[in-house]
Amino acid sequence: METAVNSIDPELHPEQLLDMVQTGLLLCQDNGRLFFANHWARELLDRAGVELTEKICQSLFAKDDVDCTTCLAAGTAGGTHQRRQALTINGKNGGMHLKIYCRSWQGYQLLTIQDVTEEISLLRRSEIHKKELLAKNVLLEHSRRRNAAEQDFMAQLMDYLPDALLVVDETYRVERKNSEADKMFTSASSQCFTLVGRTAPCPDCPARHGFARAAGQKKSHEIDGRIVTEIFSAGPNRRGGLLLFRDNTRQVQLISQIREHREEIASKNQLLSLLVDFGTYLQQENDGQEVALYFLHSILPVLHQGAAAILVHNTRPGVLWISQQRGIEATDFERIRRSCLTREFSQEQSALLPSPVLPWSTGTQLPLAGSTGRRIGLVILEGDLDEKEKDMLKLVLEPLGAYFQNQILLRQLEDEANTDGLTGLFNRSYLNKALEEEQAKFNDHGTPYSLVLADVNQLKKLNDEHGHEAGDRLIVAVAQELKTSLRPTDIVARTGGDEFVLLMANCPEVDAGHFVQRLKIQVFRNRQLELDTGEKFPITLSLGWAGIDACGGEENSAILLKEADKRMYADKQQFYQEQRRYR
Repeated sequence: METAVNSIDPELHPEQLLDMVQTGLLLCQDNGRLFFANHWARELLDRAGVELTEKICQSLFAKDDVDCTTCLAAGTAGGTHQRRQALTINGKNGGMHLKIYCRSWQGYQLLTIQDVTEEISLLRRSEIHKKELLAKNVLLEHSRRRNAAEQDFMAQLMDYLPDALLVVDETYRVERKNSEADKMFTSASSQCFTLVGRTAPCPDCPARHGFARAAGQKKSHEIDGRIVTEIFSAGPNRRGGLLLFRDNTRQVQLISQIREHREEIASKNQLLSLLVDFGTYLQQENDGQEVALYFLHSILPVLHQGAAAILVHNTRPGVLWISQQRGIEATDFERIRRSCLTREFSQEQSALLPSPVLPWSTGTQLPLAGSTGRRIGLVILEGDLDEKEKDMLKLVLEPLGAYFQNQILLRQLEDEANTDGLTGLFNRSYLNKALEEEQAKFNDHGTPYSLVLADVNQLKKLNDEHGHEAGDRLIVAVAQELKTSLRPTDIVARTGGDEFVLLMANCPEVDAGHFVQRLKIQVFRNRQLELDTGEKFPITLSLGWAGIDACGGEENSAILLKEADKRMYADKQQFYQEQRRYR
């Protein structure tokens, strides 16, 4: 660049030496007249669009031939005191931010010029990014607390999310988009794939099998030279989906302290987002088995990478409703399931399984509980988790436990519908369901069960002589005694007018025989029903029993019923023979 500025006197400082200094240097006389500019200063001022001709220094920056009211040279004459000033000027490629230092040197005013445009832009972008992360954190926290109000959540998401958001239906048609999406996509296309420059849906689109299966997955696109990440989520009520487009081309490396803050905020956002997504999923999914699988394969991997299992009790103790695993060998998982069926664990005498049951040298067991605090299941994880990891997992297990508790309550309501109106005992329908569960436990784990059939003696005589009200009182009294004689894992059902069936879980035939003897000798021995007339009617039962372990390999509950029924009728015949003998 041509210049009329004089070269510095070689005796004071060689011009070649000043040109080698890799920063902009200007020498001005005391009257502000520009005397010398080195190579870096000329190049910098050229980018700034400043014509370097012989003029006073003020006009280079202030476009003014008069002294600046904030002249840096003021007060520096005769000393080494240095002053500085920041300027913003319009250059050839937009605004430039300069930092100018001034001091006296050898009878001149020495101006040092630095271009800090990149640093200013970096700090501004960093501040914007930090504010975006903080805003997202606030939004997700607010959304988690108002999870049930899905429409409010969507409205706030659309209003405050700093990224482009599209709401699409099952055919990829755009139903709604936010203002950031209008800025990102200049096209007015009505389908999401045309917005990213395609004429048909992406062949590897995660949502090609439905948005529910694509939830949480991501896909990258290049749009007008920008790298955009597309994040998939299932839409409200499982209709369509939400597509979040995030422009990653402007990401920058922040200083160490900012990076640490960002990672901390990102970690919290991830956890909050996980809770929000999981809460939304729990509201929409009614199948407990699907929820357990979703927890194991979609939620848990974010928090724990090792093998894991989830087990949930049924409404009846001693029966597992849900048992799912990830990364556990079949034989090892069978041992875990069998341990959960033990009497001590099913009756909550032991909160956790014995350590030798687990297939790893170290493992973690987290009880799954509902809002009442009662354990309804167990989550088993490979490895020894620290308290921080446990606390993070508990944030997910809390809504999961509440979900399963609600599902169990619904199942209990269904069970209550299968009860006898007179006695409150279960009916034949519920008994058949429980028999199927016990038969499955025997087939899968070899856990035996037994049946006891009870028939009330002389009920017809009581009805004929004292009326059906007295007969009903007898039935209720027998039902109450049978119910209180059983363990929590057993059930008793009324299957006929005077007939009862007792299902005894985890009970071989020999133990069932001992139980029958206890009923005869301890429970019903000398028991009587006091009638309205003051008379006392003896309460006696004819009993028969059979165990699956002693049925000769016939793995069928119908065989047990026949065998127990045969023994019960033999007992009844003996009772009436004795009645005739002593009549």
